[in-house]
Amino acid sequence: MVIDKIKKREPSLKNKNVNIDIPIGKWIKCEKCNEIIYKDLLKENLSICPNCGHYFRMHIDKRLELIIDKGTYKSFNINIETTNPLELEDYPKKLKALREKTGLKEAVSCRNRKN
Repeated sequence: MVIDKIKKREPSLKNKNVNIDIPIGKWIKCEKCNEIIYKDLLKENLSICPNCGHYFRMHIDKRLELIIDKGTYKSFNINIETTNPLELEDYPKKLKALREKTGLKEAVSCRNRKN
């Protein structure tokens, strides 16, 4: 287990203001097995939990980079405007927030094979 590899530190009796050198933001907790995983280890494992095999979210560009040979495909924009056919009240606000958060215009990414 990853948590067993973390060295526990005993509080210093001499100096109560000891700085801990554990970097913040370098660990992530698996939603399935609740193990704490080092982010670099998760990145090396292609965003798959090494303990239980749970798939973590991955940006579409990174996912496509893993499965498509570089230089064989190109992106193209189909310029389709998103509509709200069910007239949901909060839909435009949610759509705007998600576009800002992800930096993507649409939920679908289109690629064309280069000849």
